[in-house]
Amino acid sequence: MDEHESLTSAVVPGRECGGCTICCRALKINVPELKKLAGVLCQHCSENVGCLIYDTRPSVCRGFDCGWKVLRTLGDEWRPDRCGICIVPVGKGKGIPPEFPQAGLKFDVVDSPRVLNWYPLIQFIAQSIERGIPVFLGVPAPVGYERKVVFLNHRMGDAVASRDRMRITEALKSAYEVGLADILNDKATFD
Repeated sequence: MDEHESLTSAVVPGRECGGCTICCRALKINVPELKKLAGVLCQHCSENVGCLIYDTRPSVCRGFDCGWKVLRTLGDEWRPDRCGICIVPVGKGKGIPPEFPQAGLKFDVVDSPRVLNWYPLIQFIAQSIERGIPVFLGVPAPVGYERKVVFLNHRMGDAVASRDRMRITEALKSAYEVGLADILNDKATFD
């Protein structure tokens, strides 16, 4: 089975959230049973402990597993609270250009853009782009503003094709800067 397809499969045995509560803080949730801004800890979560209503948590939470939990090739260093990236599956039709027939991956930067220098991240993004998987970068925004999502395949395609690690890293950082600029533009418009 293709690693990308495994995003819809079961959790890898032994992959428990433990004290990781990144998805409970980083992700925006806007469904009738739970509304939460990105960057704000869910009201039902205890930091570094987990969900306090786990057995009765909303379906949006029940149906979510980050990429680290379902992608077998990722080691323990990819747990979101350890690496600073939360990999989120992106369904077809969710901003994916029509020339890409399959679902994709979003790499949400949790806090610091320093993670963009992490070689395993650079390598995973480049390999995914090479394989034609739609790849997005999630750029964190101040609380109350929308996290920006930058589509990487077109933006990084030439750098990935060059196989030059420095060029790929610079293209990834440039995509992050584009997301930051969009956030600043939104902030200036609404402030």
